[in-house]
Amino acid sequence: MAGLTTAKEIRAAISLCAVPGSERIGRSLAEFGEEHTLDLLMRGIGPKKVINDIRQATLRVQQVLDSPHYRFITPQDLEWPALLRDLDCDQPVGLWCRGQGNLADLSVKQIAIVGARAATSYGERMASAIASNCVQWAGSVISGGAFGIDAAAHRGALSSDGATVAVLASGVDVAYPSAHTGLFDRIVESGLVISEAPPGTKAAKHAFLIRNRLIAALSQATVVVEAALRSGSLSTANWANALGRPVWGVPGPLTSASSAGVHAGIRDGTMCIVADENDVLDSILG
Repeated sequence: MAGLTTAKEIRAAISLCAVPGSERIGRSLAEFGEEHTLDLLMRGIGPKKVINDIRQATLRVQQVLDSPHYRFITPQDLEWPALLRDLDCDQPVGLWCRGQGNLADLSVKQIAIVGARAATSYGERMASAIASNCVQWAGSVISGGAFGIDAAAHRGALSSDGATVAVLASGVDVAYPSAHTGLFDRIVESGLVISEAPPGTKAAKHAFLIRNRLIAALSQATVVVEAALRSGSLSTANWANALGRPVWGVPGPLTSASSAGVHAGIRDGTMCIVADENDVLDSILG
């Protein structure tokens, strides 16, 4: 398309208008490449709104790529983590990144810590302690930036002067939840706030489950701290299992509904029990 001359620009245009996590687009990119994928969309393969959005996106591409507040990375960049290739056609078109960290470097020894938003004080203490322990051994921590366990994990890493990565369901310039604006500002000083959703995107309900695959893929192991039987954080664990990555579960009281999903995973063998804060370190230190 006129005005788009590089693979990065084309991917940015697709990112600006496509639904994040589209396997259809991922498959097209893998099989046919950037230009052909965009051409298919422009020739009417998809809803009319998608075509119009692409035309509008081309006008915004250079503006967002030139922003000093964030950067857009693609599989062609050195900063692109090799771990993401395990997602195959579910690999994102690109990632918008805000912060001083390098995503490829951070993902070399990175653990995902996820769990309930309505966490107990016990759960938050465990998430914080595991995160702190991880970064003290030169690892980093990745989570979703939400209330509860996510925030405790991020803060635990920061408390030990470590780096952490927050994967948002919104754009990197849209703090969600807004109460975590200050937390995200601290994270970007040494780590990253990232998203496959373009700048300006507000968080939609379906986007949280979609982004969970990125949390799982960008880590050597996933730790679940407090998850009810239908907790969204279990989708991160499912992705980690599908990718062949270790999944750990932190047990809670047997009567706690907040830990029922974790207990089920331990019982069924889809999670290894965390009996000690150091157990998880084996996943990044080998």
